This record gives sequence, structure tokens and C-alpha cells, in this order.
Amino acid sequence: MNTKRKKIIDYISQTAIFGGIAAILYCVPGLQFQLPFLAPSFMSIHLDEIPILISSFAYGPLLGVFEIILKTLIKLPMTSSLCVGELGDMLYSFALIIPAALIYKHNRTIKGAIIGLSVGVLANLFMTSIVNLYTIFQFYKFVYGFEDGYIAGAFNAIFNWGITSDLDARLAILLLPFNLVKNAIVVVFTLLCYKPLRFLCEKVYKH
Repeated sequence: MNTKRKKIIDYISQTAIFGGIAAILYCVPGLQFQLPFLAPSFMSIHLDEIPILISSFAYGPLLGVFEIILKTLIKLPMTSSLCVGELGDMLYSFALIIPAALIYKHNRTIKGAIIGLSVGVLANLFMTSIVNLYTIFQFYKFVYGFEDGYIAGAFNAIFNWGITSDLDARLAILLLPFNLVKNAIVVVFTLLCYKPLRFLCEKVYKH
């Protein structure tokens, strides 16, 4: 088997392995959890981005992109949101994984990992707050035929800010605590796994 063909097979294998692990964390009931004091019940935390981040650090950002697409495709037949939630999750994962993996690719140290993850978290917070508020939430309401104020009402039940419109910019602020907690969990677990897997990552990179 020539070297090029072996690399392609290895790449496909890694995509299947890490993408499969991510899909399990994303799809299997009971592996997600909610924070009812920070967000409505339709928002839950799932940890599928951890194996994708680790593999992206080891094999590059393109692998992460393929894995995100793979776990999304696996989830679509089980959607409970007419694919709106899966579309949002895919965009949020792209925002976190791609910047982090690109930065780490050019600075393969713990400092590079921290910088990459920090930039990825900021990009993810922007995507989950601003884009979620003005795109995904509006699409979600359109698909289900909900009137303006449905999303705001769900957040008012927790924070009681008196927001009446789903386009109120204050909703972006209310989204931040939930997403900060979720990203903190992902980053901490990724960094904890990074150190014992660092040797493997460097070995793969040299080959």
C-alpha cells in the first residue's frame, strides 16, 4: 500500500472514530444535561465538541469539519426541531473548532492550545449569541409558526427581565452565561486530555 493511499485511509478512519464518539455524545439520550437556572429547557449541554477538538489538534482543522458534518448527519433522522437545532449546533461547533485548530496547527504548544481555545470560545460566543438571536431563533419560530415573544417568554420565566420581543438585544446577554458554562466545560476537559495525548499528537504531526 503506497504512502498516499495509507494516509487517506488513516484520515477516513480517524474521522469515523472521533466522529462516531462525537455522535454518541450528541445523540444518545442521557449524555446531555440542562442548566434550568441559566437557560430554557430547549437548550441543553452536550460534550461532542471535546473529541472533535482533540482530533482536530492531532490531525488538523479539516478533520474537525468532517466530524462536525458527520455527527450532524447522524443526528438529523432523530431531530425534534425540524433540523433547526442541528443547523445551529453545526454552526456553533464550526465557530469553536476551526479557529482553535487553525491556531494550534501553527503553534503546537500548550500556549498555542490555550490561545486557540480562547479565540474559538470568543467566536462561539458571538455565533451563539448574535447569530442565534437574529437567525436561528427566528428560523425556529418560522418553522413552528410561533409569534414574536415566544423565545423572550422562555427567558423571562428564568430571569424576569420583562423582554417582550425576540429581537431584543438583551436576549444576547442572557444567552452568554449558559454558553460560557458550556464552553468552560469543553475547554477544561480538552486541556485535561491534551497533556496525556500530547505525545500522540506530536507523533502524528511529524508523520
